[in-house]
Amino acid sequence: MDSQNPAIQLLIRRHDVPGCIIDGGSGVNVITEATCTTISITQWESCPFWLWMADTRPVHPIALIRNLEFTLGGHSFTMSVVIL
Repeated sequence: MDSQNPAIQLLIRRHDVPGCIIDGGSGVNVITEATCTTISITQWESCPFWLWMADTRPVHPIALIRNLEFTLGGHSFTMSVVIL
């Protein structure tokens, strides 16, 4: 594994999700549909907004998850994420 890789180990709803990348400067928190399936997240709502990608392309997220529980370094917190 690349020692400079920004990926970290993270728990989402007490499920280990290795290889996560955290970007503290991002404008939105993103999770993939595949990750949701892997850790059995099935409750979400339609997303009321669009995102504009770096290439200026508009994308409508699959869904929005509010107050998803994360644990990082022994500290738990919640945040909203969009599914892309």
